[in-house]
Amino acid sequence: MPDSSISAERGPLRSLIVGLGVMGSHHLRILSSLADVEVVAVAEQNGARREAALQMYPGVRGHESLEQALEEHELDFACLAVPVEVLPVCTDVALNAGLHVFVEKPMAPSEDHAREMTAAAAERSLVLGVGYVERFNPAVLALKQKLDAGAIGRIVQMHARRLSPFPNRDRMAGVALDLATHDIDIMRYLSDSEVEHVYAESVVGAGKQSDDLICAVMRFDSGSTGLLETNWITPTKVRELTVLGEGGMFVVNYLTQDLIFYEHPTKATEWDQLASMYGGGEGDMIQYALERREPLRVQWEAFIDAVHRGGPAPVDGNDGLATLSTARAIRTASSEHRVVSPGYREVMSV
Repeated sequence: MPDSSISAERGPLRSLIVGLGVMGSHHLRILSSLADVEVVAVAEQNGARREAALQMYPGVRGHESLEQALEEHELDFACLAVPVEVLPVCTDVALNAGLHVFVEKPMAPSEDHAREMTAAAAERSLVLGVGYVERFNPAVLALKQKLDAGAIGRIVQMHARRLSPFPNRDRMAGVALDLATHDIDIMRYLSDSEVEHVYAESVVGAGKQSDDLICAVMRFDSGSTGLLETNWITPTKVRELTVLGEGGMFVVNYLTQDLIFYEHPTKATEWDQLASMYGGGEGDMIQYALERREPLRVQWEAFIDAVHRGGPAPVDGNDGLATLSTARAIRTASSEHRVVSPGYREVMSV
């Protein structure tokens, strides 16, 4: 079993990517471009996908399964981008082989699985990371710094709009788990607070088993509220987050990586007709200049740094559990029309 903290003097970290769907292919692209990572092998049951990847990355070995790859190669970490129902099994196999593990969101099909995965990594002193890539959007990182510095004081409300046409991906689990989890994670991260309870309403498309649209309200222990508008039936793509505080408001456009600050009014509008359109006053509006980078690359740099340090991952198993549990609570709230407290809170209180 490799040491849980890997010295950079050993050379590049040797990696395996399991699953070459949309996200797995993106992970392969990013990891293959990093100087301190060597993509040794990929594992993919679909022969056409596997061969296409090997032609594009000729130095990589291809396998039909995770187990075959582990038998033939000495590795440091595995990236698991497989369907959520098999993530726990693949994670267990990789951890038992002594590998650090990065899993795609939403991490697991249930809270019990997520807890078991997190405990297994901790018992082996291995890094377990979860792929909530929006945390690494430069606009979000800049916003976090400003919130921590008290730029708008106490957060009153966070409002996320994640809307788009139906994505071209395999085996989607519904918007609560596939889309809303990004913003649940972001709201926990920005507020440094846990979800107290949720309420939601949803729309399920004809002939489908999972939700196509949700409108959810979350209450955080800090007293802040979170609003989620999420669907994949809107003709246009919207990825926007608003954070309102006692001292002003920030707006993030995830797609363009724009961060804008709106100050509370400091100058009165004396012209009544104009005031009726714009309000009784206005403050400054600032759009910040940011170093714009691909969030997935930033995410991988942070995970690799965590492996070298011996952990924890920037988004770890406990984060993944909290987000998964909240998303499942939202689904329960929408189907049973009642307020629900996420199950992960029971573990926190033990």
